[in-house]
Amino acid sequence: MKNFVGLLKKEWVLYRAWLFGGIFIGIMLSMVVPYLIRRFSDEFTMENQLPFFFSILVLMLGGFFSVLQYLVSIRNDLRTKEIWLHSTSSIAQLVGVKIVFSLIGYAIFNFIFVSIAIYNVKDGIIGNFAQILLLLIFTVAIIVIFQLMMFVIVLLFFAFNLQMKHFIGNFSVVITMFTFFFSLNLWLEFTKSELYDNIFHRMGISLTGLEQFFPKSPTMNLSLSTMYIVDEVATFILVAILFFIATKWLEKVVLR
Repeated sequence: MKNFVGLLKKEWVLYRAWLFGGIFIGIMLSMVVPYLIRRFSDEFTMENQLPFFFSILVLMLGGFFSVLQYLVSIRNDLRTKEIWLHSTSSIAQLVGVKIVFSLIGYAIFNFIFVSIAIYNVKDGIIGNFAQILLLLIFTVAIIVIFQLMMFVIVLLFFAFNLQMKHFIGNFSVVITMFTFFFSLNLWLEFTKSELYDNIFHRMGISLTGLEQFFPKSPTMNLSLSTMYIVDEVATFILVAILFFIATKWLEKVVLR
């Protein structure tokens, strides 16, 4: 545990500037830019929605920014493979620390800018402080969970690209991109199929009863459907398997 904390502190020292820089850029885009547009453009007709739209834009860009920081961290370590070769930690633990650090930073980033987005539409929200706070935490949690899956998928295809590069050189980027989009299309088609429903949509738990704890809005209401236990467990297992495969591929690259 001490080793893990030490590695986490190392990531903080090396990449905290990414977090602070991302927050600074996000504040400029979500607050300063809308103000300047309203200040110097008298003919703009959507000035009331500007802060909210820019907050959403910042949240979208933040996802790409987080993945970029995560990849840069791994890439920098691979350039000096001796660090990993002489480390007492496994490759899975070294990569896991990077995922944890990036997720913590991404959660902080989203907490700030989801709060700003909610504040920008506060006049259209009906609810008390506790309900709004619950909405904020729920939204950030969902975003972070999806980002965790994105990190594992990115790690998998990053490792795949390194393996292909060893055999076919720089053309591996083309192969990796093709494989990624082809796999993504297959997965999306599978999730829409009746076979997927029959296998994974079992042991459902209705979440509609939780809607009363969230704030309401005349224009947009949160709609919670059904959570399937088999589906969630299968997703967790799949992510764990993909992480195991990706770290084993990375281990081959380090030892090569």
